[in-house]
Amino acid sequence: MSIARNIWHDVHMQTASFNSSGATITVPPGIALRPVVDGWTDLSISDLSPVGDERPARATLRLEYSESKGLFEVAAFGIDRGDLPFEVSGALLRTVRVHAIARDAIFAALPSWLREIAQLRTLGARGGLRSFAEFDLSGDDAVLLTALVYRIAEISGENPALAVAESIGLKQRTATNWVQRARTAGFMTDIDHGKAARRVAQAIKPLWNAHLSEVFTSLKAGEGTASEATHGND
Repeated sequence: MSIARNIWHDVHMQTASFNSSGATITVPPGIALRPVVDGWTDLSISDLSPVGDERPARATLRLEYSESKGLFEVAAFGIDRGDLPFEVSGALLRTVRVHAIARDAIFAALPSWLREIAQLRTLGARGGLRSFAEFDLSGDDAVLLTALVYRIAEISGENPALAVAESIGLKQRTATNWVQRARTAGFMTDIDHGKAARRVAQAIKPLWNAHLSEVFTSLKAGEGTASEATHGND
């Protein structure tokens, strides 16, 4: 599976291409992962170098899923300056947001039906999914959604309980309670909930599309920034 798309970091649109490979691994609550991701993304060097050049450099990376740790690890990472006039020094490398780039790459390892859920955390600024009047998942489906958001954040090396709070629109203590409900229901340990998870993802998709429509309408009107339009909060 491959994914090529535009990634937004701050107000810069960058092009990226990531490919996933390897024998599929299924993790709770029923997410099929490809365990190796490799590819590249353009970087805006105006954020990295005093030369202020708007031309992009390119970052290459390879991620590998660690079953013992339950997350993707950066196995290889590099910067190609192309024809830009700067040295790839240790000081410059320290300014590169490797985790943010790796998080974007992990999208390529996820099944396509899960990608809207994987991007829900960007709804935190508007109050999460519960900011939509149409958000009416049943108790069981809401708990399964919690497990899906939690697992995606976990495999990305992020704070999973915080991801649940921001994605759904919950206070931290309430999010922790929902996570515990997901554990009790077996969603955190069983891998046989794939069919139900797809149904939940399908129910979420219209809300995500409505959010994107609102954001792009605001962008056309000159309100907001490009970073609001898709995933990538640091």
